[in-house]
Amino acid sequence: MIDIKDREILSILLDDAAVSKAEIARRVGLAASAVSERIRRMEAENIVQGYEVRIDPRALDKPLLAFVFVTDAKPSQGFDTAAALEGITGLEELHKIAGEDCYLLKIRAADTDELNAIIEKQINPVQSVTRVRTTIVLKSVAERACLAGHDLHAAPLR
Repeated sequence: MIDIKDREILSILLDDAAVSKAEIARRVGLAASAVSERIRRMEAENIVQGYEVRIDPRALDKPLLAFVFVTDAKPSQGFDTAAALEGITGLEELHKIAGEDCYLLKIRAADTDELNAIIEKQINPVQSVTRVRTTIVLKSVAERACLAGHDLHAAPLR
């Protein structure tokens, strides 16, 4: 379990994972060694699962964002569709979902021509794929790191 100080530390790390332990300690009112120990414990318990750099997709010439919904012919019949989809060019996220579709892919591409090529040459040829629906993002209103924007100090809703 995590306590209020852990939540404060997590909140600071979500805002800026590169902040120094000394600065976190100053903000939460603990010694730097105590903060280091808490972070090590949360990493060991897999509460903190890693640190990542967020890159502006335009800097990599990948400004187009699309969500691609994939339906699998026989989701439980042996062929590993997820494994086949994991290597897709521009894939940022791959989720097995419930509902009408089986998978949700978040894909970045340079333009609609590249997105079309990804769908036609990499997704459609997967033997178990029966349907592909694509939604192109016109504007991202909010994108957050995992749990960012959540009140880490609030009790969970039940």
